[in-house]
Amino acid sequence: MKKSFFTRLIIPGLIFQSAMIGGGYATGRELVEFFLQLGPRAGLVAMLVATALISLVCAVAFEFARRYSLYDYRVFFKQLLGPAWVLFEAAYLSLVLLVLSVLGAASNELVVARFEIPAMSGSIVLMTAIGGLVFWGSKAIRNFLAAWSVLLYITYGGLIVWSLLVFGGEIERNLTTVDQPGIGLESLQGGVIYAGYNVVVFTSVLFVVRHFTSRRDALWAGALCGPLSMIPGLLLLLAMTAHYPQVNEQSLPINYLLNQLQTPALLLLFQVVIFGTFIETGTALLHSVNERIGNVYGEHSREMPRAMRPALSIGFLIVAIFVADAVGIVSLIGRGYTYATYLFLAIVVLPLLTRGLMMILRPLESATVRAINSNQ
Repeated sequence: MKKSFFTRLIIPGLIFQSAMIGGGYATGRELVEFFLQLGPRAGLVAMLVATALISLVCAVAFEFARRYSLYDYRVFFKQLLGPAWVLFEAAYLSLVLLVLSVLGAASNELVVARFEIPAMSGSIVLMTAIGGLVFWGSKAIRNFLAAWSVLLYITYGGLIVWSLLVFGGEIERNLTTVDQPGIGLESLQGGVIYAGYNVVVFTSVLFVVRHFTSRRDALWAGALCGPLSMIPGLLLLLAMTAHYPQVNEQSLPINYLLNQLQTPALLLLFQVVIFGTFIETGTALLHSVNERIGNVYGEHSREMPRAMRPALSIGFLIVAIFVADAVGIVSLIGRGYTYATYLFLAIVVLPLLTRGLMMILRPLESATVRAINSNQ
């Protein structure tokens, strides 16, 4: 049965945004690191570069996955990289651990800033919520990610409206008249670095490729991933521009921004929504790992034990929380994400936009189809 327009073209972008946001911009620190430190104007240009690159890579990736019926990252990269696919798996699992570490550190800081309870309480709630979602499987995860994304858009829209009302003059001045670095190659570099590690989360969206009915579906769904995932980040960047350059020094800029608005009810709402985005991202990434393992079970005519899904997820989270405690959120984002970018540009983006594109454009021979089906 053919799925609706919304399911085929919009849901993939919303799920992509859900997988990206926790590691991408929910804390605000990521936007400072790769955009706002360049200056407000240069940061906006860098964000446009990142949006365009995400759209391009996702469009190619979705069509590649649709054409060869690749619904988890293991078979996807076996088809794209051949024997070198194990390089991606090692890098991807490292990225999952890195992002989960950022989420663990951010959730603890969020809890400490709001409540007088032990910092580890944030991580415990995070683990419990993610474990419950991955236990219930793809449908529950898809519904939660889509619904929370809509709530996120509404909340971030409210944030920018409120910030314009309270700090509109400061935002305009910092965008137009305040002294700041010029727009140059740093904007291109910032956008590419940011997109380079974030775009890899398309691997956690591959399970929706089954709903595409044509190349047109895949290309449109991929192209929409860029704007759908970056619009909330753009709104947050504009709101933070009111407090440039002081906000650049904050380890959790989103809390600093909300405190400046001096609206306790809005602050509480945003903290709940932001914590939900941590759950979104952690769930999407860990679900992709579970799907990869589940498909291996399927290849051997077995079913992955249901209890194994939350057990593996919680195991990942426990390791990540210890890493976060040892390293700290600023170092995790500033160094870890930059190193991850160069790695994924080399083993994902470049191969996909060269060999992957050529494989999409060439005729799909029957022998190739048989080879693909034998790998499923």
